[in-house]
Amino acid sequence: MQSFITTLRDSELVGRRVVLLALLYLIPSFQAMLPIDDTDIWWRLRTGQWIVENHAVPVKDFISPYTTGRPWIEYSWSFEALVYALHARWGLVGLVYFIVAMALIIAFVAHQLVRRAALPFPFEVALVGLALAAMKPLMTPRPWLFTILFFSLELMIIAHARQSERSRLLWFLPLLFFVWANIHIQFVYGLAVLGLLFAEALLTTFMRWRSYEVTAPQLPVKLLLLVSLACIGATLATPYHFLLYKQIFEYVVEAGAFQYITELHPMFFRSANNWITLLLTLAAAFVLGWQRKWLPYPTLLLLVGALVAFRARRDAWFLVLAAIWIISDCLRSSFKGSPQGWNGSQIAVSAAVVACAIYLFSLRRGISEEQLQTAVENKFPVRAVEYIKANRLTGPLFNDYTWGGFFIWRLPELPPSIDGRLTPYGEKTLGRSVNTWEGRPGWDSNPELLRARLIVANRDAPLTSLLRVHPRYKTIYEDHVAFVIIPSG
Repeated sequence: MQSFITTLRDSELVGRRVVLLALLYLIPSFQAMLPIDDTDIWWRLRTGQWIVENHAVPVKDFISPYTTGRPWIEYSWSFEALVYALHARWGLVGLVYFIVAMALIIAFVAHQLVRRAALPFPFEVALVGLALAAMKPLMTPRPWLFTILFFSLELMIIAHARQSERSRLLWFLPLLFFVWANIHIQFVYGLAVLGLLFAEALLTTFMRWRSYEVTAPQLPVKLLLLVSLACIGATLATPYHFLLYKQIFEYVVEAGAFQYITELHPMFFRSANNWITLLLTLAAAFVLGWQRKWLPYPTLLLLVGALVAFRARRDAWFLVLAAIWIISDCLRSSFKGSPQGWNGSQIAVSAAVVACAIYLFSLRRGISEEQLQTAVENKFPVRAVEYIKANRLTGPLFNDYTWGGFFIWRLPELPPSIDGRLTPYGEKTLGRSVNTWEGRPGWDSNPELLRARLIVANRDAPLTSLLRVHPRYKTIYEDHVAFVIIPSG
């Protein structure tokens, strides 16, 4: 009887763990399973098509007539080729399930990052679940998905090296940075994290030489220097080589764009994910202070993470991942356990539950090509583009930057006046476009607007209301999304 009760209790425990694990992995999956409404995906598809057809990467702009021939470093070229291939094979459904797959992989790596600390399973799930909820808005078809993944992998490697004081695994980092640099420019954050590790090694070596007590792993300074140099060298193994760093410098000095692009705005704390990020930050700061000793690397990592995340909300992943690693690493000694193992059947059951839930949820949300296309029509000027094509209207075209990428993809014969790519235009052109579409004083002196023979305007834009009553312009088409306006003369 006692053995039966024990077996029943063990089965109940395993069942609870399976349910908790399935719920954990469903958090990012459900967020990822949304219609494609990202404004950048369209110009990325067009760029990917160009890369695949020309077997090359762009070095000069070929899209907008206003920037043709200007230098253009498309650092996410491999991501664009990937999403174009997925779209060409499976359409919008392929893009949705690509995001779901990336969300699951990110959840797995973040879970492994925390799991090394051998915390109680409910606490482990809660910590990772909060992190995934904080990163919820980032589950979109952007190359930052790979940055989040690679950053998590880098933290895992560094955590293993610091915990074991064995640096052999660090030699995987150059390979990681080679792939990272060919996908997303934010590999520079990864280099910064590696630089902090090198700085910690220098600092601890110096302080121990001066007979100060420091609580930090003793990693060889020389080896860390070699690994860092190898990682920097790996980032140069791209089609753009050192020009990639020139682009990084230009982004640093063009800080004005932060006021125009929504994703670059700071956190406004109007959504739960912002508050979760703050909660994890405060918790990480608390456990660091609770140690009552200075931990150089975690402290510096948290400070840098706070700097980048509170400056631009799209970089919240940096702070969130750093925070959950710091919390789990600092609490490891309090529990002194070992990671709870999973047998094959438990993993299989958990995976089956997640797969079934994703399938049922896809039916609930109507994830089909037809439904996804309908969602695009409700967000972008699909019918306006069809009207323009049917009536063979000619440009120059004037548009806002949020729809520019869509015109690049669906209306390539009429290049947009501006699109979501900041690099070819610069912050001055972007600022002028934003001010014009917001109807601010001087809107009617915008040279692109005065030159335009065709204007596709968002129904809700302030400029649209001004153009509809202005004697110089007349509306020739309208629907629930957009207006098509031309000069009346």
